[in-house]
Amino acid sequence: MRHEDPGNNPEIINFFDFEPLNFNRSCLTIGNFDGVHLGHQAVIKRILKDAKPHNDPVIVVTFFPNPSDYFNKNLIHFYLSTPQEKEDLLLDLGVDKVVTFRFDEDLANLSPRTFLKGLKEKLDLNLLVIGRDFALGKNRVGTLPVIQRIGKSLGFDVRIIPPVNFQNQEISSTEIRRRLDQGDVLCAAKMLGRPYAISGPVSHGSDRGARIGLPTANISHWPYKKLPAVGVYATGVILEGQFYQGITNVGFRPTFETQTTPNVETHILDFDRLIYGETLELQFIKKIRDEKKFDGVDAFLAQISRDKAKARKIFGNETS
Repeated sequence: MRHEDPGNNPEIINFFDFEPLNFNRSCLTIGNFDGVHLGHQAVIKRILKDAKPHNDPVIVVTFFPNPSDYFNKNLIHFYLSTPQEKEDLLLDLGVDKVVTFRFDEDLANLSPRTFLKGLKEKLDLNLLVIGRDFALGKNRVGTLPVIQRIGKSLGFDVRIIPPVNFQNQEISSTEIRRRLDQGDVLCAAKMLGRPYAISGPVSHGSDRGARIGLPTANISHWPYKKLPAVGVYATGVILEGQFYQGITNVGFRPTFETQTTPNVETHILDFDRLIYGETLELQFIKKIRDEKKFDGVDAFLAQISRDKAKARKIFGNETS
């Protein structure tokens, strides 16, 4: 699968065109960092701690697409975060710079030494902090012992940090995607350290919802963004910095039409503004039910009324 759209147009750099940056004694970490989950956050916290005594700059080196996705082009791959979301999350944690390299054939064929030598020369790599399962290079030949030997010869230190576990299982982007496939957004949020979110502009749909008294906002999200399992969810809705309560359907709208790809459609509770073109962030709080086909509009609206009541309970403001 080709990834021509990196999402929100962050700067994706070709490794061989990368100009040296004005950093001294850089503390680096390297990885996919998809979703910037609690395991990733532990790496960042450690490297920030190590960098603090000398006020050394902290740099995250990451890739797009993910290397494993590049080597499995016959599959469709989805991401927990767009490259821009990833960069913003990492910068919010306190890192000084995020460098995103385009993972292509040339980069895939680089030896671990050549890659790390480039980081030493262009970023003044002084300390590399990585997880214990980290590996670099084609066929993952750059194992920890190899990287440590390269560090000694090039003049940078290597430090390893242990994984972060949740329910006796190592937190990983793969596991979070699996939980989303199950609709378990509660568990995904615990591993991410925040609710799983999808954002994008509100686009014009069929306007059928408004005609039957249920106005909805169709979200035009990044096409490679991972969607939770098909179903109806209680969602927090962020619009212009304000938080609203909503219910979101991820699915195919079987009552009204036949679709081949799922869409994301949100009804904001107690809200009546026109917001076409505005950007919404949807925070998935809890799954309410599976998507199903109804016999008609009345049955559909009756179920939506029950969904809204459940959502209000989830948000803790059940009304009489």
